Amino acid sequence: MSSTPAKEKLRDRSHWLLAILLLLQLLAMSITARRPDGGQSVVGNWVMTIFAPIAKVGDAALSKVTGSITGWSEMRRAASENVSLREQVEQLTVELNEKREKAAQFDTLRTQLGIPAATAYQRIAANVISRDTSLWFKRLTIDRGALDGVKKNMPIVTATGIVGRVINVGANFAQVQLITDSSAGVGVMIQSSRLAGELKGMNNTRCEIKYIPANEEVGEGEMVVTTGLDRIYPKGLVVGVTEKVENDPAAPWKRIAVKPTAQVERVENVFVLLIEAKDITVETNIKQ
Repeated sequence: MSSTPAKEKLRDRSHWLLAILLLLQLLAMSITARRPDGGQSVVGNWVMTIFAPIAKVGDAALSKVTGSITGWSEMRRAASENVSLREQVEQLTVELNEKREKAAQFDTLRTQLGIPAATAYQRIAANVISRDTSLWFKRLTIDRGALDGVKKNMPIVTATGIVGRVINVGANFAQVQLITDSSAGVGVMIQSSRLAGELKGMNNTRCEIKYIPANEEVGEGEMVVTTGLDRIYPKGLVVGVTEKVENDPAAPWKRIAVKPTAQVERVENVFVLLIEAKDITVETNIKQ
């Protein structure tokens, strides 16, 4: 009699164990089971269905955080660039103020000494329509002439330096002699020392300065400008840069090779300065 309750208790446990095993097997089958179309498992579908809204919210939050970090980085970079630009503007402003002050002082000094102000010469643009750069002549032709107010001996220049002078004028064209022509001559001076001489062409891409005494100091890389003494080119126009300096054993003068700053041999567009000899003022602060 005493064994019957024990057997019943063991049988109940067996039933519960069997039920648990069946439940576990069903759960395992649900996890591994696939949809008929071969997609996500059934349980996986349930999980994704439940957690998709949460993931969406999390992704949105993460995007906002990432966007905020990116925006913050861009703001920092922009702020850094603004600081750099502000410093540049301040530096340029200081330089501009210094130049304005120097200009004001120069104007005051010029007025006190009675030196006339530099004249602003009228200019017209022209195109080069032909060129003759043969062994004997260095010339070109432009598409401006007498109808445009062009006259003989008017200077031809570019933004970087002088090119030559008008030697022949037609109604709608003009011939120009380049400064590199050996028969051309320009009154020039070394800008820093104010030593004056005559620029002559060398029939190539270079010129030379003559008549500067051998005992004077002239270095390479010095700027050469016009003096106005030739009554063709007004004073102060850029001519070129000294390229080679040496003494001539056969003469009391230096031999100074000059590289023109204008692309004389390849120039395509120029300006004609509409000035004549009577318009050019010669100053006296030149060493001859």
